[in-house]
Amino acid sequence: MDAAALKSIKVKTGTLRRLRKELDMYIQEQVKESANVEKLKADGADIHDVKYAENILAESVGMIPDTRQRLSQALEQLQSALDQAGDDSSPEVRAAREEVEAVATLA
Repeated sequence: MDAAALKSIKVKTGTLRRLRKELDMYIQEQVKESANVEKLKADGADIHDVKYAENILAESVGMIPDTRQRLSQALEQLQSALDQAGDDSSPEVRAAREEVEAVATLA
Protein backbone atom coordinates (compact mmCIF):
# COMPACT_ATOMS: atom_id res chain seq x y z
CA MET A 1 0.00 0.00 0.00
CA ASP A 2 1.38 3.40 -0.89
CA ALA A 3 2.28 6.11 1.63
CA ALA A 4 -0.54 8.45 0.57
CA ALA A 5 -3.18 5.79 1.19
CA LEU A 6 -1.69 4.94 4.60
CA LYS A 7 -1.63 8.62 5.53
CA SER A 8 -5.27 8.95 4.49
CA ILE A 9 -6.21 5.96 6.65
CA LYS A 10 -4.29 7.41 9.58
CA VAL A 11 -6.10 10.77 9.25
CA LYS A 12 -9.50 9.09 8.93
CA THR A 13 -8.74 6.94 11.96
CA GLY A 14 -7.88 10.05 13.98
CA THR A 15 -11.10 11.71 12.87
CA LEU A 16 -13.15 8.69 13.89
CA ARG A 17 -11.39 8.50 17.26
CA ARG A 18 -11.97 12.21 17.92
CA LEU A 19 -15.67 11.99 17.02
CA ARG A 20 -16.13 8.91 19.23
CA LYS A 21 -14.61 10.78 22.16
CA GLU A 22 -16.71 13.85 21.36
CA LEU A 23 -19.90 11.77 21.38
CA ASP A 24 -18.92 10.18 24.70
CA MET A 25 -18.29 13.64 26.13
CA TYR A 26 -21.70 14.96 25.03
CA ILE A 27 -23.46 11.92 26.48
CA GLN A 28 -21.64 12.34 29.80
CA GLU A 29 -22.43 16.06 29.78
CA GLN A 30 -26.10 15.29 29.15
CA VAL A 31 -26.22 13.00 32.17
CA LYS A 32 -24.39 15.53 34.35
CA GLU A 33 -26.48 18.51 33.29
CA SER A 34 -29.72 16.56 33.58
CA ALA A 35 -28.83 15.73 37.18
CA ASN A 36 -27.93 19.38 37.76
CA VAL A 37 -31.33 20.56 36.45
CA GLU A 38 -33.15 18.06 38.65
CA LYS A 39 -31.11 19.13 41.68
CA LEU A 40 -31.85 22.80 41.04
CA LYS A 41 -35.56 22.07 40.72
CA ALA A 42 -35.56 19.94 43.88
CA ASP A 43 -33.72 22.64 45.83
CA GLY A 44 -36.20 25.28 44.70
CA ALA A 45 -33.51 27.35 42.98
CA ASP A 46 -34.24 30.64 41.26
CA ILE A 47 -36.19 30.17 38.01
CA HIS A 48 -33.45 31.92 36.03
CA ASP A 49 -30.83 29.49 37.31
CA VAL A 50 -33.05 26.57 36.34
CA LYS A 51 -33.68 28.01 32.86
CA TYR A 52 -29.94 28.59 32.37
CA ALA A 53 -29.19 25.00 33.37
CA GLU A 54 -31.94 23.76 31.03
CA ASN A 55 -30.41 25.75 28.17
CA ILE A 56 -27.02 24.15 28.82
CA LEU A 57 -28.69 20.73 28.84
CA ALA A 58 -30.53 21.49 25.59
CA GLU A 59 -27.27 22.47 23.89
CA SER A 60 -25.65 19.18 24.91
CA VAL A 61 -28.65 17.15 23.82
CA GLY A 62 -28.78 19.03 20.52
CA MET A 63 -25.17 18.18 19.70
CA ILE A 64 -25.63 14.43 20.05
CA PRO A 65 -27.52 13.79 16.76
CA ASP A 66 -25.08 15.96 14.78
CA THR A 67 -22.10 14.18 16.30
CA ARG A 68 -23.66 10.77 15.62
CA GLN A 69 -24.18 11.76 11.98
CA ARG A 70 -20.59 12.97 11.59
CA LEU A 71 -19.37 9.79 13.31
CA SER A 72 -21.39 7.67 10.90
CA GLN A 73 -19.97 9.53 7.89
CA ALA A 74 -16.42 9.18 9.19
CA LEU A 75 -17.00 5.48 9.80
CA GLU A 76 -18.23 4.97 6.23
CA GLN A 77 -15.22 6.82 4.82
CA LEU A 78 -12.77 4.81 6.90
CA GLN A 79 -14.44 1.51 6.04
CA SER A 80 -14.23 2.42 2.36
CA ALA A 81 -10.52 3.16 2.71
CA LEU A 82 -10.02 -0.13 4.58
CA ASP A 83 -11.85 -2.03 1.85
CA GLN A 84 -9.37 -0.61 -0.63
CA ALA A 85 -6.49 -1.56 1.67
CA GLY A 86 -7.47 -5.21 1.48
CA ASP A 87 -5.36 -7.52 3.64
CA ASP A 88 -2.68 -4.94 4.44
CA SER A 89 -1.37 -5.57 7.96
CA SER A 90 0.47 -2.30 8.54
CA PRO A 91 0.13 -0.68 11.98
CA GLU A 92 -2.05 2.09 10.53
CA VAL A 93 -4.51 -0.39 9.06
CA ARG A 94 -4.61 -2.46 12.26
CA ALA A 95 -5.26 0.69 14.33
CA ALA A 96 -8.01 1.71 11.91
CA ARG A 97 -9.70 -1.69 12.17
CA GLU A 98 -9.56 -1.53 15.98
CA GLU A 99 -11.17 1.92 15.93
CA VAL A 100 -13.91 0.70 13.59
CA GLU A 101 -14.63 -2.15 16.03
CA ALA A 102 -14.74 0.30 18.96
CA VAL A 103 -17.23 2.51 17.13
CA ALA A 104 -19.32 -0.50 16.10
CA THR A 105 -19.93 -1.28 19.78
CA LEU A 106 -21.55 2.16 20.22
CA ALA A 107 -24.28 1.44 17.69
